Amino acid sequence: MQNAVNQAIIQGIRVRREILSSLSYEQRVVLLEDLFVDLFGHQHVMLQRWAALTGQSAQVDTGYIAQFVASIVLGEPGQGFRGKGDDLADGSEVKSAANISGVDRPRWNHNLGSLDDDERRRGRNLQTAGDEYLGVPLMFYLLVDRPHGVADPAPIRIRAWCIDAQQDRDWRSLFETFLASRSGRTYNFQLHPPVGYDDDVVVNTLGNLDFADVLIFDARLSLADRNRPSVDWHLPLPQRVLPIAGRTRARQYDGKGARPTRLTGTADVVLGTKDLGALFPGVLDPCDSNDLVVISEIETDADVRQECS
Repeated sequence: MQNAVNQAIIQGIRVRREILSSLSYEQRVVLLEDLFVDLFGHQHVMLQRWAALTGQSAQVDTGYIAQFVASIVLGEPGQGFRGKGDDLADGSEVKSAANISGVDRPRWNHNLGSLDDDERRRGRNLQTAGDEYLGVPLMFYLLVDRPHGVADPAPIRIRAWCIDAQQDRDWRSLFETFLASRSGRTYNFQLHPPVGYDDDVVVNTLGNLDFADVLIFDARLSLADRNRPSVDWHLPLPQRVLPIAGRTRARQYDGKGARPTRLTGTADVVLGTKDLGALFPGVLDPCDSNDLVVISEIETDADVRQECS
């Protein structure tokens, strides 16, 4: 049975690699736009409906979506695994971060293993996690956020950077610095992406990296018409992504206060309840509720009562 599964995976990789690698530039762009609308636009609107009722986040989980994007952009399929195995069939890694409905600061996490993990792996004649990371062909980073200071409703911004992990000296150097600095159970190397910033500076206390030369696209998804999301390419996908020509550039870490967090607005974090009647027709009518609680800073009970009168 295990052999049959392995053969099916190998066959699936072969077929999908042929299909993905044969896509024209126009086909890749159309597929990416459809993916952005389906998985960021429509899904976020749907989540906002339920967030208005429950007070939970309308954040879109971008983990597997980032792998979909990477496969379309790079022409390389995945292996169909959940949580195990390589993100792309050629061994490339995909990292994602998102902040379109929340107040936490996202980051790209890299599990490079602790010193004890390294010792156990070497005892089994296996590569360490750090060596595996430094051996990948490509590192594909996806960030989904909103531009800072843009008029409401701010578009959802989708940016991707791709690093040639074998040739990018400054990227490799920062990883090697982290590996050499580990102590105790330290294992997670975190890079903080430029959430809310219009630059490409990625931050870590051991040193920053400027990703400007490895930015491969910047797409903006407008939700001005919630029923018809639209995509505008602020930086279009290049005709040729591979081979990656650019490299990251090392920059000094400027201290904790140098790049303050830029969070989404309160009304986007937790939507108000004034529209619950329209969102759940036949089930809820906020105008008839004596216990109406409005959780957006912008709205008050008086606002809702005035609209209902």
